[in-house]
Amino acid sequence: MNEETIDLSKLWQMIRKKMGLIIVLTVLVTMLAGIVTFFFIEPEYKSTVSVFISDERDGNSVSETINDINMYQKLVDTYAEIAKSRTVSEDVIKNLDLDLTVGQFQGMISTSPKGNTQFLNLSVTSTDRELAYKVANQMARSLKVVSRELRGTDIVQILDPANVPAGPSSPNLQMNLAIGFVLGLMLSVFLVFLMEFMDKTVKDPDFITNELNLPLLAAIPFSEDMQA
Repeated sequence: MNEETIDLSKLWQMIRKKMGLIIVLTVLVTMLAGIVTFFFIEPEYKSTVSVFISDERDGNSVSETINDINMYQKLVDTYAEIAKSRTVSEDVIKNLDLDLTVGQFQGMISTSPKGNTQFLNLSVTSTDRELAYKVANQMARSLKVVSRELRGTDIVQILDPANVPAGPSSPNLQMNLAIGFVLGLMLSVFLVFLMEFMDKTVKDPDFITNELNLPLLAAIPFSEDMQA
């Protein structure tokens, strides 16, 4: 236990002696993370439209059984995949006259069922906020068209149309600053330990007598590092 305490105290002495360097490096890395985030990462905007998936064949049913609920959930999951299909993508590209391939378009979209409900969110992420808004609403309309072609009836109802995003969804400046701060702190502490362990000079007379078990037969010149 005593040896562990001595080792920890030595580590703390190393850190305290180079505290200025640690602070400067940490601040520099944090500032670098902020500069990269603000000037070099293009902001992206996310727009979401919420649709309701219902089965009109059960429209007169007063109560719902467990089987009905399970059927609705599977139906929502199915429509989440249909929304990402090539058929829907091509319909959106055609209606909005987008200069995008199907692969590029599918890389912009995502779908997420809302828990165990009949609601489905269709999201579009783009560097153009107006484009994200237009594509999200057109996705819902195209899904309605494809639904009618597949089932002969439209069971997709647009609940909350997409709005023009007020601000970017990414990058997250605060998160990137926090990551930069942690990385800067870890890097600076590691650098301090590396510098100390690579320094083989004798700065303390006690090192000769205690660590090397040798008698001290000479005087060691005074150094400011010995007082740190």
